[in-house]
Parts: sequence; structure tokens; C-alpha cells
Amino acid sequence: MGSEVTLYIGPATGYRKFRFADPNAWHAVHSQIVAAMKVGHGLIEIPWKGDTVVYVYSPYLMVSWVEKAPE
Repeated sequence: MGSEVTLYIGPATGYRKFRFADPNAWHAVHSQIVAAMKVGHGLIEIPWKGDTVVYVYSPYLMVSWVEKAPE
């Protein structure tokens, strides 16, 4: 993992952005995304400001991320 990961969920016109600087936090979310993508559906739980944001993954939910290279 780079020094920071930015996760985008949703279409380009209305996406939600999450940033991860902690490799363990990113790994927990990343593994949920990969597992959901493999079976075509599933939950993605993202810790956010003391709460948990939950997305229901389907092939129609756009998910992408950018890993910043370590400096």
C-alpha cells in the first residue's frame, strides 16, 4: 500500500470519497470490496468519523481507488 489510499464509491457525478492513511483500516475495507466483487454482491462497511457507512455492493455500484505512492 502507498502512503495514502483514496476510495471513490458511486458515479463520477455524485461519488463519495474516503481516505485511508492506516494500512490496516484500508486492508479491512479492501478485502470486503474484493470479496463482494468476486461473488457479485455483498456489504462494504467503511468506518467514518466514529460511525459505519454501509454500501450494498452490486455490479452497478461503481467502486474505484487511487493508491498514492510512498514519498
